[in-house]
Amino acid sequence: MGLQSLSDHSHRGCAHRSLAAEAGSQARRASLHSHRSWGWLQIRRLIVDLGPWRPAVNRLPAVDKLERRPRAEDQRPRLSCVPWLTRGGDGGAIALDVDPNLIDAPAPSGSRALEEEIAALRHDRDALQLGFFEAAYVQQRLGAPRRLRRGAFDIAGETFPVRHASGDFLTAFDTGVHTVLGLGDIAGKGLSAGMWFTHLVGLIRLFARSLHDPAGVAAAINGHLASLDPEAPITTLFLTWADACTGDLVYSNAGHPAPLVLRRDGSVEWLSAGGPVLGAVPDATFVNGGAVLNPGDTLLGYSDGILECRNARGEEFGVERLVDATRSAIAPSASATLFSVLGSVQDFAAAEPRVDDLALMVVHRLDEA
Repeated sequence: MGLQSLSDHSHRGCAHRSLAAEAGSQARRASLHSHRSWGWLQIRRLIVDLGPWRPAVNRLPAVDKLERRPRAEDQRPRLSCVPWLTRGGDGGAIALDVDPNLIDAPAPSGSRALEEEIAALRHDRDALQLGFFEAAYVQQRLGAPRRLRRGAFDIAGETFPVRHASGDFLTAFDTGVHTVLGLGDIAGKGLSAGMWFTHLVGLIRLFARSLHDPAGVAAAINGHLASLDPEAPITTLFLTWADACTGDLVYSNAGHPAPLVLRRDGSVEWLSAGGPVLGAVPDATFVNGGAVLNPGDTLLGYSDGILECRNARGEEFGVERLVDATRSAIAPSASATLFSVLGSVQDFAAAEPRVDDLALMVVHRLDEA
């Protein structure tokens, strides 16, 4: 190798070492000035282009090049940033390996205060999420069971809140010889509506045991809500007394989207008799309506969130699609019918986000055989 070649090689090595040292210095300064650098941070395999040199990345030198002293086999260098070259090759990089002790210096007081504040916020967030989970669990316990069998009636219901708690509610319980079924929608979403869930379900149970028809219960709840100060949210309610022996339904609809009865022959009957929404008119009058579920007939109750689901073109699912989905979904069990209808709604909406709570109740009268 000639003198010129040796000189070029020397200058090139110095340039590479200078570049590596500068990169190491920048890495240390960035680490010391970043909030994320506090703790056991290790910068592994920081790549610095060294042109035509290929590094032996896993080969640490036996001498700490910064401190100019021997290093034990199990001791990491404070900063290894010299090129570990191998013969040949057409280019490569160098790995910087930084000792955590070098950058784990005491954090400034402002940084520690920030970390403590972030930790407190995370703790509060976790506690809030746990509270939402517990609230949703209480709603499920107070609402109707997902599946219920009463004589020839096979009953299934589900609610799907768009936020943490649901403003839509289902209820089902027995009183005397009847099974009381209720489906309602409290105005609003999330906690503002969900906080009224318990109150409304409790009122239905309270008045249903002392009054003897759905219209009387609707009138009592309406008077109670209208008298509250501050005022209660507007609420819709479909309430029915179902006789599992005869198939008779006595119902009152307080402003709720009319449930449908799909007959075995494919015809549809709408259950709309009742009165206005609850809490709006203090002295409102409510009436009872009647229907009969014959063997093979299905009652489908739903909230407006089902009808208002939109697809990518902005179209609503609507009543006609709901009827078609119900006709296509008729199955031996109420649960299978319910999830088939929900599947149709989901397929229609595809990836579009929901904007309202969903509630669905299916009552199927089984064949006598």
